[in-house]
Amino acid sequence: MANNYLSDRGPSFRKETIKLKPIPAYTFSKTLADEFKAKEITKSEVSDLYESMLVIREFEDMINKCRTGAYEVISDYNYRGPTHLSIGQEATASGVCSMLNITDLITSTHRGHGDSIAKGFHAIKQMTEQELRERCPEFSSLSGEELREAVMEDHIFRTIAELFGKEDGYGKGRGGGMHIADFRVGHLGANAIVGGGIPIATGAAMTCRIDDNMKGRVVCSFAGDGAYSNGVVLESLNWASQDQFDGPLAETKFGLPIIYCLINNHYGMTGRADGEVTGVDHLARRAAGFDNDNMHAEVVNGMDILAVRDAIGRAKALAKKGEGPILLEFDTYRYYGHSLSDPRNEYRTREEEARWKEVDPVVTFRQRILEAKIMNEKELSALEAKVAARNARAARRAADAPDPNPADVIKYMYTDGSSDVVPAAYADPKLYEPLPRAKRDANGMTTYRDAIKEGLCEEMARDKRVVLFGEDVAEYGGAFKLSKGMLEAFGRDRVLNTPISEACICGAAVGMAMTGYRPVAELMYMDFALMSSDQISNQAAKWHYMTGASTEVPLVVRCSVGGGKGYGGQHSQSLESMFAHIPGTYVAYPSNPYDAKGMIKTAVRTNNPVVFVEGQLLYNVKGVVPEEDYTVPFGVANIVREGSDVTIVAWGPAVADALKAAETLAGEGISAEVIDPRTLVPFDSEAIFASVRKTGRCVVVSQCVDIGSFTGEIVSQVVANCFDDLDAPVLKIGAKNGIAPQAYTLEEAFLPTAADIVAAVKKLY
Repeated sequence: MANNYLSDRGPSFRKETIKLKPIPAYTFSKTLADEFKAKEITKSEVSDLYESMLVIREFEDMINKCRTGAYEVISDYNYRGPTHLSIGQEATASGVCSMLNITDLITSTHRGHGDSIAKGFHAIKQMTEQELRERCPEFSSLSGEELREAVMEDHIFRTIAELFGKEDGYGKGRGGGMHIADFRVGHLGANAIVGGGIPIATGAAMTCRIDDNMKGRVVCSFAGDGAYSNGVVLESLNWASQDQFDGPLAETKFGLPIIYCLINNHYGMTGRADGEVTGVDHLARRAAGFDNDNMHAEVVNGMDILAVRDAIGRAKALAKKGEGPILLEFDTYRYYGHSLSDPRNEYRTREEEARWKEVDPVVTFRQRILEAKIMNEKELSALEAKVAARNARAARRAADAPDPNPADVIKYMYTDGSSDVVPAAYADPKLYEPLPRAKRDANGMTTYRDAIKEGLCEEMARDKRVVLFGEDVAEYGGAFKLSKGMLEAFGRDRVLNTPISEACICGAAVGMAMTGYRPVAELMYMDFALMSSDQISNQAAKWHYMTGASTEVPLVVRCSVGGGKGYGGQHSQSLESMFAHIPGTYVAYPSNPYDAKGMIKTAVRTNNPVVFVEGQLLYNVKGVVPEEDYTVPFGVANIVREGSDVTIVAWGPAVADALKAAETLAGEGISAEVIDPRTLVPFDSEAIFASVRKTGRCVVVSQCVDIGSFTGEIVSQVVANCFDDLDAPVLKIGAKNGIAPQAYTLEEAFLPTAADIVAAVKKLY
């Protein structure tokens, strides 16, 4: 796909004043009576809005009372979970979700019970009888409002059950209230990491932007004022506002269909955004730093559910036209502290709380309903009693529900899912130019770099859901030219440059993966994975487990290791051992071109997140790589060289050193077996054990810093499982326990060598 866009931005340096567009605030002035009289809202909708807020208030009052045993229906139940209440913020949750379709998406926060309840509530109100029965087949004998009410009570039950850590909860008790999700109605999950859900929502919007089956959907991302000082959140706002989505470079000219719902309740934990920890009066001003149109930002009265609905309605219309992203700041308040252990009297006054309670969203909406004569006192009281009784029944059922089986403590850590069969809608995607092919010599040999590229190209050519993004991967082809030519073949919707925002690169990949795509995110150096480690370790790795297998996260994070090139302490680290310590993530590190192609294809096809490590010193190494389609399975070690006297386990560039050492040892009458595990997670322990039981000796080698390296885990496993077969201690070799130096002489001493391996083997005799 040729790029015909040429920039003509030469220097002008003319004197000017940069003018920023104004941001409107509190523009909604209609009353409920006005809206009802104008037939902008029906009695049924008014009733639903009030009921939605009541359900949230009743639910969170229950949590508050549970702490002291005051919620009588379950006074015998010892609740020990989180207590992050959002009482006072009901209008934002209900107002936003009442304007969303079932298929529209949300992400939420650790204070997200209200958002989750509201998304499910309004989705259930929209469902047909067939959809209600599909959601809860156990109620298939019911019909009409009896069916809808049964499904609604089930929604409340499963929400409480998750809060209580029960097997019947939305996440089977694995995630709890701070991670609650319901993918059937587009709820991608609440997030206990402040701001952690915003890049995920941004990635979900990327899927909605380019996927024909998701066109028309809108993503709403709830996050509090504290999140909008968080780096990955600001990265996400910049990411969403990129001109390449709707500017001259865009293949599909459509801005990200996302609405950032900034819920400003005026306290992060105890610190205030306004007047204390920021320098702006309204956080909506953040938008001016990322978009010439201020992301259509405005400040909205978040205590008025009608004002919330009005703002979301207008924002959604913009998003559906491709004019996103949009940022809305909802000015609201929470009546309780960060958690119930926070009495809030150290940083708030009673007078402040009293003033906010004068505009309580539930109480004032009730008053307006009566004033507008839409519902009478008897109807409202009956609705309130229904909500309280429903919640009580659901709470009692949840308290009595079974706890998860302790034997299943790590169930759902990984999935067996894969994309070996591509759905018809995504098979045979459009190519703009022929695929770039790996150059092979007369012996069929190509480089490690081109082998990875060929594997990626083949996967992208067979499955439209595979996309590649990272810093400089488009026209330039990446820092190591691995993706050169891929933009021209697949187009900018599938191969795109990113800002220098490693956290958002990985977070957006999580969001795309959770919405059905299979992103490959490139981090130029593995060192930079430390900047994105939250999105890799707390998001990608955990969502399959925390949702009780309700979602899968099929993504690949490609990161290169630059050890041995003199790049110093911030560009040379082998960090694969760190990510092997994070359950839920696969870690792969091919050592040769054949494995590189087959393993990148396996990485793309598995439905588990994969940290795919590439040795920069290996990029130019050549090997025989078949042109046809093949994969190399994860969790299957490769016996690179057979031997009988000692087992050498090594991965990545250390494999070549192990083979050199084996040659030297052979000259001295020692037969070394060299095993490349290829993946650290999953790890083929049995292959190592079988070899050690044969040889009686073992040395484990990697380029990771020795202390804390995965080499130690292998040593531990070998000792525990092969103790009686060992003729000598098991040794490990790694880089020195220091920081990678730049000087050639120092780096040569820093990294392990073939000579070090030979010396270690000789110690065993």
